[in-house]
Amino acid sequence: MAITILTISDIQEYEPDILNYGIPDFDQEMTRAQDDVLRDLRIKWWPTQVIGLYDAKYITGANQEPDDDLYTASQLARAAVFQCLGFHIYPKLAKFEPDQDIFERKMYFYREEYSREFEKVLQDGVEYDLDSSGTISDREKEPTSFLRLKR
Repeated sequence: MAITILTISDIQEYEPDILNYGIPDFDQEMTRAQDDVLRDLRIKWWPTQVIGLYDAKYITGANQEPDDDLYTASQLARAAVFQCLGFHIYPKLAKFEPDQDIFERKMYFYREEYSREFEKVLQDGVEYDLDSSGTISDREKEPTSFLRLKR
């Protein structure tokens, strides 16, 4: 079973007229955005989660991949919407002329919103059902970074 993070109705909460621009559906764009959010989690969050679980000297579990079905989809939905609008939908609609059109401006706006929202998710603590129990414990949603200086 593959996790579903966002639907067209999630996108329409932010852009109600999105289906009025001549593209009949955005299934492919939503799938790509969802994959991008999960990839960003594998890059920015999963390594810190694994190191938190294992002694840094003996990271045998570091080569394992996270199970995408164990994330809480509702926590990632807003980031996925912003990712989809900023990186997949509005670039298709933008004209990329010297004078930016509304779609190009919205594209840059949603790209920044994605970065902000993704950082907030990381700071809040990614909800991941590590023990596959069906519930998220406090331990499974605590932040892995505490704004410490990293070298």
